[in-house]
Amino acid sequence: MKLGRIAGVAAASAALVLTVANSAVAADHTMHTGDAWGNVPGVDWSGTGYFNEYGDVVTICDKDADGYAVRMDVRLNDTSGPREYAFSVGGEGNCATKKASMGSTYNLPEGKYIGFRFCRWKNDAESECNGYRFLNDH
Repeated sequence: MKLGRIAGVAAASAALVLTVANSAVAADHTMHTGDAWGNVPGVDWSGTGYFNEYGDVVTICDKDADGYAVRMDVRLNDTSGPREYAFSVGGEGNCATKKASMGSTYNLPEGKYIGFRFCRWKNDAESECNGYRFLNDH
């Protein structure tokens, strides 16, 4: 009986890991912060972000043990438009997600461009920011 429960927990855990991994892999759009070296080709990014238009799912992940968190500003129209929301996460390998099902703040307008400003973040200061703009048409 105990072995059956352990197998069930293991299967559920594996399914959860695959679900989380697949949502990032199947993202409509992928974004990156700069890195500690200033966007040098061949150097790993400090953060990676994903935007899935269906469900307005925005995920950011800290990819570097550099003492910096990563922060995403989500804005209407472009990276300087009105801010819808911002969030951050720190610690290499940690991710954070916001999605429409979490409330009206995170429900982005359909048929509009959404701007993303994705930066390294430390002591309330941004560095190595990259800007992205995508049409939210799903």
